[in-house]
Amino acid sequence: MSKTRVQEDDGTCTKSNPLKITLPTVLCTAESISDKPDVPKTTVLPPSESKLSLPSNLGTPTSPLRLSSPLSLPNSPTPFIKTSPQTNSVEKQQSANMETGSATGNPRNKCALQPGHSLMDWIRLGNSGKDLTGVGGRIRPVHPTELATHNTKNDAWLAIRGRVYNITHYLPYHPGGPEELMRGAGTDATELFDKIHPWVNYDSLLAKCLVGPLRFDRPDAEELFNSINSFPKSERLREPSKAQELVRKSMENLANCITPVKKKITNKSEENAKGSPPSKIMQSLIHSSELPVSISRRAASSPVRTDKRNGDSPTSVRFDWIQTSTKLTISVYTGFLANPGGCARLTDGHLFIDVVTDDWLSTIKLVPESALQEPLKLRVFAESGKLEVIAQKAEMKVWKSCGETTLSPATKMTTPRAVECRIEGISPVSHDTMLLALTPSTGPVVVPLGHHVRVHQSLAGTECIRSYTPVGDNWGSSDVCAPLKLAIKRYELGVLSPMLTSLKTGDRITVSGPYGNFQLKKLKSVRTMYLLAAGTGITPMLGLLKFMLSRSNPRCESIILLFFNKTEGDILFRRNFEEIINQDDRLRVEHILSNGSTSWSGRRGRISGELLSELLGDSLSSDDDTLFACLCGPTEFTYSGVDMLKKLGMSENHVHAFIG
Repeated sequence: MSKTRVQEDDGTCTKSNPLKITLPTVLCTAESISDKPDVPKTTVLPPSESKLSLPSNLGTPTSPLRLSSPLSLPNSPTPFIKTSPQTNSVEKQQSANMETGSATGNPRNKCALQPGHSLMDWIRLGNSGKDLTGVGGRIRPVHPTELATHNTKNDAWLAIRGRVYNITHYLPYHPGGPEELMRGAGTDATELFDKIHPWVNYDSLLAKCLVGPLRFDRPDAEELFNSINSFPKSERLREPSKAQELVRKSMENLANCITPVKKKITNKSEENAKGSPPSKIMQSLIHSSELPVSISRRAASSPVRTDKRNGDSPTSVRFDWIQTSTKLTISVYTGFLANPGGCARLTDGHLFIDVVTDDWLSTIKLVPESALQEPLKLRVFAESGKLEVIAQKAEMKVWKSCGETTLSPATKMTTPRAVECRIEGISPVSHDTMLLALTPSTGPVVVPLGHHVRVHQSLAGTECIRSYTPVGDNWGSSDVCAPLKLAIKRYELGVLSPMLTSLKTGDRITVSGPYGNFQLKKLKSVRTMYLLAAGTGITPMLGLLKFMLSRSNPRCESIILLFFNKTEGDILFRRNFEEIINQDDRLRVEHILSNGSTSWSGRRGRISGELLSELLGDSLSSDDDTLFACLCGPTEFTYSGVDMLKKLGMSENHVHAFIG
């Protein structure tokens, strides 16, 4: 067994072994080399010669990078410290540890993390289902003034490249310590982030903490989605420069222990637009935890936004994508309050997404990198104007790109499309009204708010058509999830309703749409909403009601629903209204019956000017943009209600009548 002896009598260190081979000590300072004539001189390359040096224009020294481990990347390269040759090597190590704040001497760890606060612990916390956003997980725009109020350790938000994150729960997991992260709390920390560690995949690390986009004071929030040259460079949502992107890729290659890719930076605009595949480390995290990873934020170029737009020009559409190892999500942006609708389908292995806004149709075609499979999921976020399509991957793996995408030119919809639907379930809403749950054969469908569809059926060689407004989920007692739900009232002498209410699960009907002219932008400044409905005319009000109660900017202050029916048994979705009232006192529902029983203690009568004046007020300002009224019911009811509201002072611009 060999022995090693260390001599320090005269300040020199020599190592010996049974073979008596003396190994020279290489010192790392210029002074130590000059003071020791016995030590052979070595050639020292200047730091700028290193192939892994960071560009000096990024504000970091150009000294070589040192890597402690693939999962521990330095914040910035640390230059050699000039020391005295008499300093004991143990004291040097202790001094270095004290300066870095790390027990291991790793320059990245500025503080020792508490047990249970590793990267994997953070991923487990994100997958536990706990709300890390602090706002219920609902994405919403954040104004800089609101961001500035969240600047304490118990309530800390920050923004990076136009996205606001709630970092309160992440503070104890940050390797640099809470104090370092708090430097950006309450502010746009993009510049600070780029100076310290621009290569970090913050979008994946803080995915579960995303509050929403950072918005600015603009005429409308469409700027968030369709902005290229519409406002000054200093206020744009900043993205990494080409030099910073090269640094990030180099650091990922270091983490993978491979030679950095030598790639020439070109002036092509496409070079910066391409997404890069995740590192091997991130791939392993994705497979183990289903952590969503942003692969590209520029899957399609954003068209230049026009300041003035009318009904003769289409809404600008752009899209991007994210993925996990098992699913692909395509996000389509149409603009603030654009009220989009659409459908998604898989045909011959290709994914088609039809987007409808204001009777304009655009189609996105995706030829995926690998196979996709059903079921497809389609969600719409009406306020932000976003559609989200989720497709399942046939093989569990991470793609390098989503595939080849094509956006067709927008065309005016002159003839809405018809599709065959399967009855998934049927349940009663009242004694004469049934709720039909339909699934289109081509894929999921979303109808814009305030729009309706038409049911087509051939009876005795004649095509019969009736209009119905989808009611959405969570209305009625049915627990069947389906893209379309229609409330159909049975009229014994009706032509089509007796047949529709007699359908069974598995039967098929033909539906076309969407139809309608309601514009969600009319509600941009509305804080008080009046809803007047009679019978099944309640159906278009249901989506608007939930939309207004869920709005964040501006927040709705009051919704007054006047619901006219014949008898108490004719009131549709009464239990649902009571549940909402118990949860939100902003909703007020007045039931008015024209033929109520003797036990009915509520209001009686029909729609009249006196009744509206009593319930809504006798002076409704025509210039108040915060007020809006919607009406739907039998034709006579609707037109009479509009005239009565005008006499009470409401402007036509603040009233919308739904007429099928």
